[in-house]
Order: sequence, then C-alpha cells, then structure tokens
Amino acid sequence: MRGNALIKGGRVIDGTGAPAFTADLRIKTGRIVEIGPDLAPGEEEVFNADGCYVSPGFIDTHAHYDGSLYWDPRFDPIAQHGVTTLLIGNCGLGIAPIHKHQIPGISALFSYIEDLPRGVFDTEVPWTWGDFDAYVSDLRSREYAVNVATLVSHSLLRMFEVGDESWNRPSTAEERKRLAGCLDRAMKAGALGFSTSRFDVNPDGNKVPSYFADAQEWDDLFAVTAENKGVVQIIPDLSSLDNQEKDLREMCELSIRHGGVPVMSNGIYERPEDATYATRLLKLGREMRAKSATFYYFASPRSIELVVNFHQCMVMMYMPAWADLVQSVVPDDEKKRRLADPAWRATAREQWDAVQEGFPSRGGLARCRIITVDRPEYEHYLGKTFDVILGERGGHPSDVLADWALENNLKAELVCPFTNLDLDVVGQLLAADESLISGSDAGAHIGMFDGAGDTTLVLTRHVRDRHDMPIEVAVKRMSSDQAKVLGLVDRGTLEVGKIADVAVFNLDDLNWAPEKKVFDVPGGGSRLRRPAGGFRYTFVSGVLVQQDGEYTGVMPARFLGQEARVASPSPVAA
Repeated sequence: MRGNALIKGGRVIDGTGAPAFTADLRIKTGRIVEIGPDLAPGEEEVFNADGCYVSPGFIDTHAHYDGSLYWDPRFDPIAQHGVTTLLIGNCGLGIAPIHKHQIPGISALFSYIEDLPRGVFDTEVPWTWGDFDAYVSDLRSREYAVNVATLVSHSLLRMFEVGDESWNRPSTAEERKRLAGCLDRAMKAGALGFSTSRFDVNPDGNKVPSYFADAQEWDDLFAVTAENKGVVQIIPDLSSLDNQEKDLREMCELSIRHGGVPVMSNGIYERPEDATYATRLLKLGREMRAKSATFYYFASPRSIELVVNFHQCMVMMYMPAWADLVQSVVPDDEKKRRLADPAWRATAREQWDAVQEGFPSRGGLARCRIITVDRPEYEHYLGKTFDVILGERGGHPSDVLADWALENNLKAELVCPFTNLDLDVVGQLLAADESLISGSDAGAHIGMFDGAGDTTLVLTRHVRDRHDMPIEVAVKRMSSDQAKVLGLVDRGTLEVGKIADVAVFNLDDLNWAPEKKVFDVPGGGSRLRRPAGGFRYTFVSGVLVQQDGEYTGVMPARFLGQEARVASPSPVAA
C-alpha cells in the first residue's frame, strides 16, 4: 500500500535543523516527489496544513510492543502523537530466538520486567518460531499502523545457545562462537543490533543471563555488530552511580575498539535526591565521545512515575520480602498473613533500611501520591502524598505501609515520582549532545503509565511553553537524529526521494493529557492510555493513518530490517 497525497499550506520543518519554510509537499507511491510553494493539485488527495508545521514522522527508539503488536498492530496511541517508526527488542528483552520449552519462562520474564499481563503472552503471541529468522519472517508477514524495527535480546541469545547455565556463568569459547554466529544470523535476518541488561532480575530475584557475560563475550558480540553496522542498547547496573559509570565506560571502550558502534543507554534523568547524578553522567558521556565512542543516553521528558500496589509492582525489587509479597501469584490471604507477621516485618524493615538507590531510598515513600483507597473514611487522602500518613502515624515506613495495605484490603495504590522534577534540568538533558530524546518505554508498564506521547510533551512543554529549544531542533532530535543512529537512511528528513513518513500539527493545538484507564487488553484486562496529542495528520509511507486523533483503519507500515539501511532509488519527480 503506497500513498499519493498533496499536503498544502504548511510550514515545512525538514528534520535537518534548518529553519522552517512555507511549502507544499507532494507524495507519490509513498515517497516525497516534490517540495515547493503553491504546488498545483494533481490526481492525489489534498490535505490542508494551514497553520500547521509539516515535519518528518518521529522515531521512538525505545519501545516494548514486542508482545502487544500481536493484539494491537496500531500500537495505540503512538500514531496520534506523530510517531511513525518504533524500535522494539530493547532492555535485553525479546521473544526470539527461543526453544519451545523456554516459552513459559520467557513469557514470565518479559511480563515481570515490563509489568505486562502474563496471560496475553500465552493466548495472543503465536510462538510459531524458534530461531530469529523465523521470528523475522513472522514480523514481515504482518501489517502495522507504524513501522517496526527490532533489536535481538542478549539474554535470549544466551538462553538459546547456552541453555539453563546461561543464568549463572560466562560462556565457554565454543559457546561464544555459537553466540556470535546466532547474533550474525539474527542481524542478517533483520535485527538492527542487540540489547542487553546488567540490571534486571527475574521473578525469583536472579540476574538475567546477559549479566553473566564476560569481557570476551562482549568483545565477540560487538565485533559481529560492527560487521553488520548495527547498534547496541544497554541498561547498565543502576544499583549505584559508580556501577552505572563502570558499565558505561566498558561499553564505550568497546564502541571505540570496534569502529564506533553506536551505544544507547537507559537513561539520564534529573534525580531530586542527587544533584550530581546527571552532571556526572554528562561528564562521562563527553569524555567517552571525545575518545571516539559513539554514545548516547536516552533522555525522556517525563518523570518516571511508577505505581506502588500490592498485586504487581516492580519498584520493590531491592527488598526481597516486599518484592515477593507483591507478586500477583501470591494469594491475598497469604499476603495479609505476611504483612501481619512480626518476623516478616522485621525482615522487611532490615531490607528497607539497606536500600541505597531506588525505591524507597531517600524518602521515596514520602513522595508517593495516594491514588486509590478502599475505605471511604480514607478518601480525603486521595491526591495527597504519603508523608501525611507517615507524619500522622510515626513508626518505621515499612510498617506504616504494611498497615496501610491491610487497612485498605490490599487495594491501596500509590504513584511514586522518581525523576525529572526540576524542569530546568530536564530541558538541559533533552538538548544535550550526549542524549537522544528517547526512553519512552511505550508499550511497557501499562498499569503504571502510558509512555506514548513523549513527542507531544517535548513539543508542548519544552518548545511551546518553556522555550528550552527551537522547534526545528526538537524535530531534528526526534526524527533525523534517531534515524542516523539506527541507520535508517530513507527516513528522518523531508527530502525528495525519501519515504513519506510525515507528521502535521499546529503547535497550539497539541495537548499532553493524563492517561485514562481503558479495558481493551485481550481477556478484559486494562491499561492506562494517553489521549491523542492533537496532531492533525500522521502519514506512513504517504498513507494517512490518523487524522485529528482518530485512526483511519489502514495498516500501511511494515517491518524494517537491514534493507531499511540501504537508500532506494529516488522516484522521478511528478
């Protein structure tokens, strides 16, 4: 499906950072064939862009729709926020390659780390593949509202080639050879690189397999990635800033050794409890880039706000007593028994006090906002922060939270803001050369937040309202900068010959609105969904996929593999 369209009357922002200019844009068979003033209509449909900017479609390099693309190929509401391409397979997670007996474990791991309902992985993901080639064949057979590219999971590579022992040891020389070959085949099949984690754990608290890779394994995988002109995405060890810097330094040295393989890291944020955090990371990024590392932090405009509840909650991960209790598989009666047990409480207090980074260190519980209670007499607390409860009751915070859970019949929920509370610093991080505007996490943590809409938040809060950067710079950072890192040569700018992935918007009409709960997950499950952002049109390959916040019902997008890194011949201008 290739679109023909004439977008008239807009101000074109071409994605290069150049100033906007008034021009029309003609699309023929999915590509831009003409850009200029007062273009005469031909046989194509005409779209009115009066009062609007016309920009390249935005690229989201950090999404987690690996599972949900099978039940929502629209990736709702990504297109309503101007996004036309997204990258999955991030954070060392994925669903291929895989042996059949590993499917339950992979489903549990993905669902746990990304806070997704386990049941839909069992019922909606077809699991018809084994190696990565077969997985890519499945992805290529499907239609989407926006383009999809993928990385391959380092942990799954290890599980596929090393087996159960991948969870506790480095690979042998023979296994490293197989791992390198598996990655090479995956990239030749279509993966744009690999993702890895030095941080995540499974539901039992065990580090994921990628954590156990040694220096030689890393070197071998970077060599394959360099040969295939790919990228690496990493979650470093976030348990301390020292560990994070150590991991990133090692990755950057590998980038240098292998000719500048791009390394993208989660992430860089303003942290209210540590004013030096972002400064230190930026300094490290500048240092490594000066040594020829190709390195970027993901910088999201959003505060990381995670839901604290007692049925499915990752923020307790540093406290095994709490982390085990809040799992959905633990029956409510057992949860209540533990919460009231003096021995459990003593262990929970000890673990609580030992946490140095992440929740609940540095008063994290006190900052949480109360969003759900079960007792009518507690409704006056809604919207208040938990420091009110702590102040009224006194005692150890772990005990106060346990009492609160019991009193609210395990139905209490809190929202904890972790990062990006100082908007001046956020604006600086979004504009920093060491960062990509990315890290949306869209498609993950659907009961906690909806990561879709970071593009809209940048354009509204940081361009229109705060003037942290010119609109031309913001568009470049969300389009061509992303395309350049991924090597997507036919996307990211509005130029004659390029594929017509286009966003059209009036800056004053854009709106980043709070999420609302919807019940459209298969099986009757719910998710938080951000409303449409106010974009007038979104085109993918010249085909209109959304207009004024409503999907058009067409699916013109496809999987983007290595072929997307080769420029196609430009069409003859109309």
